[in-house]
Amino acid sequence: MADQLLSDARGTFVDVSFIMAAHDAAPWIETAVRSALAQTGVAVEVVAVDDGSRDGTASALARLAEADPRVRVIPLAGAGPGAPRGPSSARNAALNAARGRWIAILDADDLILPDRTRTLLDLALAADADIVADNPIPFTDMFDPQGPGMLEGGREPYLFEIDLAKYIACNQLLSRVTKLGYLKPMMRAEILRRHGIRYDEGVRIGEDFLLCLEALAAGARFVVTTYAGYGYRRGPSSLSHRLRQADIARLDAAFAARAEHGRLAEARARSAEIRHGSRAYRDGLATTRRIAQVIEAAQAGRWLEGAALALRHPRTWRFLAATLLAAAGKRLRPRPHALPIGQR
Repeated sequence: MADQLLSDARGTFVDVSFIMAAHDAAPWIETAVRSALAQTGVAVEVVAVDDGSRDGTASALARLAEADPRVRVIPLAGAGPGAPRGPSSARNAALNAARGRWIAILDADDLILPDRTRTLLDLALAADADIVADNPIPFTDMFDPQGPGMLEGGREPYLFEIDLAKYIACNQLLSRVTKLGYLKPMMRAEILRRHGIRYDEGVRIGEDFLLCLEALAAGARFVVTTYAGYGYRRGPSSLSHRLRQADIARLDAAFAARAEHGRLAEARARSAEIRHGSRAYRDGLATTRRIAQVIEAAQAGRWLEGAALALRHPRTWRFLAATLLAAAGKRLRPRPHALPIGQR
């Protein structure tokens, strides 16, 4: 089987191309790439794009590519040390070079279980799906393959379909629903090619959400399984790491442009549910942007300014208070036993 996979990689036939944007990912990228190469029952390639890394990312990728022809490394044009162009630009470069019939998103600090790709391919064929995704298992330093996933599980894995209205509703920031934009989908390459769908290079957060949004608006069928085969590494947990006013503003502008023009605008004209969901999504972004303002003011020592802003907007204050209480609870809770990565 290994010889056959290598033979396929040298030729033109590839079942799945893993696209990977890499920036300063040296501590984790070898684990991520090797987990993709270890997929069973499929012909795969890894298309990794180095986005101006300053650490040993480029060297690690060069060693992996030399050892296995299924690894293809692309330096991102225009990126330099300390000046990355961002994950959307890197993923577009990988998409343009990918040869697979399916495109799978794999972050450079994540990992996947060996049967994940075959499981999702079989699901896509059985369900006639254009996009498939599974249930990510969050982890920090340790990965537990039996750990709880982001989606509510059951005694056995089950499937559900996501249409455009549900996808928007399940990505509203600050809502209690699981954000489907965190899923790492596998997509038919033909759908992306036929409709000219690419990442929006103006955004640095929510880029996978916008890509799936475009595909769903173009008529793609999206099926999700609660089977869990993707290890999702959580970064620093502070709100200040995740929320930046400028990034939120770019995401809002990108969504608004789609809501006014193109396929999403046409879908909104036909569906009151999509119109309502779009308004709610932008309302969530507006509140999130105010939260970022409060945090940035506090970080700059402007505590009174931040407190006044929060008090003027009760939803902002309630969310910050609830988040701080939840973070405190997590620190006090005993950590479950898990296995170090590579020792499963």
